[in-house]
Amino acid sequence: MVRGNALNLKKQKQLDTELVYLQDPLKLAENTIALLRNDDNEKAHDLVRRASKRIPCTVSWNHLVDYAMSTGSVKRAVHIYNEMKKRAQKPDAHTYTILLRGLSWHPHLKDSLPLALKVYHSMFAEDCPIKPNIIHTNAVLKVCAMARDMDALWGVAAKLPQKGPGAPNNLTFTTILNAIRAIAWHNDKDLRDEDWEEKSLRRQRAVVQGRKIWEEIIPRWRSGDIFIDEELVCAMGRLLLLGSTERDYDDILSLAEQVMGIPRQKRQLGEPREITDGEGTSLVTEESTVDRASRHGSSLLEVYNDHPEGMDEDETSSLSTPAPVINTALANIFRPKSSSPNISMARPGRNTLSLVLDACISLRAVPSAQSYWGLLTDPSGPYNVCPDSENYHMYLRVLRVQRASKAACDLIQDMHSGDLKLMQLLQPKTFRIAFSACVRNKASPRVMEHATPILHIMCKTLAQPDLKCLEMFRDLASSQVQRDFHITLNALREMETSVRLLRNYVNYGNEDVVVDDVTKTAATDFARRLLGVFDKVRQTAGDRLERGEKNYIMAQKSALDLWAQRRVKIMKEGKRYQRMRSGQIPRSAGMPLVRKKVERWTSGKHTLKLEDRAEKALGVGRRKRMQRAEEARERSGEFDEFV
Repeated sequence: MVRGNALNLKKQKQLDTELVYLQDPLKLAENTIALLRNDDNEKAHDLVRRASKRIPCTVSWNHLVDYAMSTGSVKRAVHIYNEMKKRAQKPDAHTYTILLRGLSWHPHLKDSLPLALKVYHSMFAEDCPIKPNIIHTNAVLKVCAMARDMDALWGVAAKLPQKGPGAPNNLTFTTILNAIRAIAWHNDKDLRDEDWEEKSLRRQRAVVQGRKIWEEIIPRWRSGDIFIDEELVCAMGRLLLLGSTERDYDDILSLAEQVMGIPRQKRQLGEPREITDGEGTSLVTEESTVDRASRHGSSLLEVYNDHPEGMDEDETSSLSTPAPVINTALANIFRPKSSSPNISMARPGRNTLSLVLDACISLRAVPSAQSYWGLLTDPSGPYNVCPDSENYHMYLRVLRVQRASKAACDLIQDMHSGDLKLMQLLQPKTFRIAFSACVRNKASPRVMEHATPILHIMCKTLAQPDLKCLEMFRDLASSQVQRDFHITLNALREMETSVRLLRNYVNYGNEDVVVDDVTKTAATDFARRLLGVFDKVRQTAGDRLERGEKNYIMAQKSALDLWAQRRVKIMKEGKRYQRMRSGQIPRSAGMPLVRKKVERWTSGKHTLKLEDRAEKALGVGRRKRMQRAEEARERSGEFDEFV
């Protein structure tokens, strides 16, 4: 809250002294920013309030409003805005932009949308010197979108002129398309899983709404009234992904070709496919099932703003699916046409790469996805898109669908051998998707040759091996026993380093990560299942195992079995000690077996070691244990050093 008490005389003199050197509005604004950065907003407010009597300081008031919005104090920001007008400081266009933009940051407040609409509509008054421009309109549209109020959004958008300074631009259409997609997705959460027909209908209505908007965008773009950027293209593409037909997914590829110039890497739906004989002579033209459905109007649904005549709202909502209506104009709006060479095409980026890969996955066109990846990420190509981690993960999912373990291995190796930025993109999630591609290709006899380099890179890159990746590699190696037990045995040898790193991580932990009990239990279970793989190799190979291989298997089994038993014992003693500390069981019941042996022996060095071990298990401090050991040595007459 703004302080309402009058300043004392001493503070008034200090502020007046500072204002002597702040007669320039620019200097006052810079001083206000410096005070707000130091969180001294009270002093900044007092200075601006007293300076308002002498000089125009609208910029400084704008900084105060912006600071209040950024800290989440919406009421304080509105209070500062009203005080600014009371002190004869006229708001400028940037003042309204700050207010509307700040209200979009807090859509959860119930007063945000009404206040934004009130401020926006007040700018249309005759006595308001500042008239709204497209920046203010985009800001209030964002408030409506964040509040999920489509009625208010369409009410604002309906007042926009077709041409001129207040005409909609690319950001306006981007906000509207994103709002349609977000609300369609949000409304699906209110429906049960059984209402899949209603979900599909709602999403299809949203898609058709987006198609109608795009039908309005393209003529503006071809006439040069607006320019199209990647954000607008991807907003339309993500909306098409909500559709339930292959036509919607295929139109994403046409969309990229229409406004970005990316040539299609897949045959377009609706183009006839010729069936030829062995000599290349055309026999018949075949039309796909999807094309026939599109021709009969089952891919697009007409959306009506008003209800059909003769039916009320309840009867309309009870219908499962309306009668489909053919709309050829909406079906062909993404068809690329010969355009003027002066039209600027949108430049594709990482968002576009992710969009086309997602569309290819939905179309089950994995070879086309690989072609798009090579076309867009080629360093010597026209696009030269530098993928991020999400792009790599999406492409690895494409390879997983195709069971392309070799391509997944090559991609991981390229990322590891690249620059430092690519190596930083290697995450546990990256290796999990790559290993899952190998698991899907386990029928291949060379799959272990692809999975082993991925395992080595994971051990070199990650701070500790990922347990789920090790489990997938173990199961993959186990599946190769029936084909050739030597493949499984070699894979187990390659796992030796990663298993040792995992054991060290569980035993000693990490500086940044604390190993929890769930991870320790999972690691112990992994070791036990790995013992089963060794047993499976022995049973399958039988007498074909050489002496050295038998010795290796026995040594590895012995080490793993001993470690697993030790982890189980430590976990049991830890749980018993926690129960003793909490008083659930008496202290004597929690004594380990070593303590009972100590009670039978009365003197000697073994007594000291066993007592020390027993007391350590019971949680006795080191200093107290050493003190008891010293007393025991004096009683027994031994004065050798205690270890």
